[in-house]
Amino acid sequence: MIKDSLYDWVVIGGGVSGIAISEILCREGKSVLLLEKNQTLASETSKDFHEWVHSGALYTLVPDNLLTLRYLLGATDDIIEFYSCYPRMNLLPTENGIKMHDDGWFNDEKIEFRYRSHKLNPIWLSMVSRSISIIDLISNHDWLRRRAGSEYGKSKVKMSYNFNRVSDQLRNREKFFKIQSPDFTMNSRDLLSDMLSSAVLMGLEINTEAKVDFLNELDSHVEIGVQGKIYQSKNSVITSPDAISEFMNVPIKEGFAPMAIVENVPEEEKSFVELDYFINKCINLLKKKNGIGQAGGITVNKEHKVEDYLQYVIQEHKKRNPEIKLIDTYVGIKKELVQKKEERNYLYHINQNSSKIWSVVLGKFTLAFSMAPEFYRRNYFMNPRKDVLISEESATNKSLSKTAWQEIVDIQKG
Repeated sequence: MIKDSLYDWVVIGGGVSGIAISEILCREGKSVLLLEKNQTLASETSKDFHEWVHSGALYTLVPDNLLTLRYLLGATDDIIEFYSCYPRMNLLPTENGIKMHDDGWFNDEKIEFRYRSHKLNPIWLSMVSRSISIIDLISNHDWLRRRAGSEYGKSKVKMSYNFNRVSDQLRNREKFFKIQSPDFTMNSRDLLSDMLSSAVLMGLEINTEAKVDFLNELDSHVEIGVQGKIYQSKNSVITSPDAISEFMNVPIKEGFAPMAIVENVPEEEKSFVELDYFINKCINLLKKKNGIGQAGGITVNKEHKVEDYLQYVIQEHKKRNPEIKLIDTYVGIKKELVQKKEERNYLYHINQNSSKIWSVVLGKFTLAFSMAPEFYRRNYFMNPRKDVLISEESATNKSLSKTAWQEIVDIQKG
C-alpha cells in the first residue's frame, strides 16, 4: 500500500545519528519520517556506549596528525553553537576550558588519565610527554574567543612536547602518571530525549518496528518499502550500519566491547582510563550514581576473544577496588564503516550515494553534534538555525530505550 504523504526526508535508523539528523531537519520545517527496526530508538550502539564525552584528548597518543582530536574538539564547538538553545545543555565556555553549570546533559566529572609507567621505554615516554602537553593546551583553551576544532593542527605542536614532560614521568614513583583530562561524562538519555521531544514538536513522525525491505530511487522521489507499506520521500538518508551494508553493499567492520556493571565503587574513586604502551592492558571505569560503575577496556576484533578479555578486565578492576561486586556483564557491538588505511573509524562519514539517497556512519557519539549541522550544510548550502521548540515534558521520551547499564541495574533492583 502506497502512502499518500510525500516527505522531504525519510531517515532510516533511529540511533543517535538518525535522531540528530531528524532534529536538525525539523528545525528548518522539513517534513521527516524516522524509521527504526527495533521497538525503541537508540537501542543498539547508542544504548551500549560509555556515556563518555571525548574531547579528543584520548587520541593525542594516536599518530594521525591530530585529525581525530580536531574532529572531536569541533564537536564541542558545535554543541556550544547549535545546541545551547536547549535548557539542559549545561556546557559553559570559559577563557580556560569548559565548565558545567547546574545539572543537565553533562556531568561535572572529569575523567582521569592514568599513563602506565614504562621508564625504560623511550618511545612511550615521548608519546606520553607529547600527549600531556597537548592536553594542557586543550584544558586551557579560550572557548570564549576561539573555536577549538581548527586550532590544533601540526603547526600547534612543538617538537619540545616530545621531551618536556619526560622528567616528570621519571620522577614519578607510582605505577601510573595521572592527570585530569578535559573529557567528562554525560547523561545520554536526557540529551537524546530533549532532542527527540523537540523534533516531535517540530513535526517529526516516528515509526518503530519498521524494518526497511527495499529502497527504490525514481526520477521524482524515493520509495521506501516497510512491511507491505511504501513511503514516498524527496530524499532519504540511511544511518543504520546494517541497512548501509544491505542496500549500499558496503562492508561494515564489527568490534566487540565487553562491559562489566559493578556496584560498591568507592565514593573517592574517579572515573578513569588507564593507558598503556601495550594496548590490550588498557582499562577504564565510568562512575554512575549510587556506587554503580561501568567497567570496560578496549574493543576486541574477534568475538571468541570476548570472554577471556572480559575476565581480565574484571580481575584488573578488582585489584584497583577490591570492594566492588559484579552485577552483570554485556558486550557492546560496534559497527563501523572503515575507510582504506583505517583500523577503526573515530570520525564520521557523510556520503551521497545518488542524487536522492545519502548514508551516514558515526564514529563517536560526541561527533553527532558536528555531523548533523554538516549534513544540513551539504544538502542546503547554509547553516541550520540555532533555535528549536522546547518540550515542557521533563520525563524521558518513551520512544527511547534505556542504556544497557541502567537496564541491568533496574533488573537487579527488581
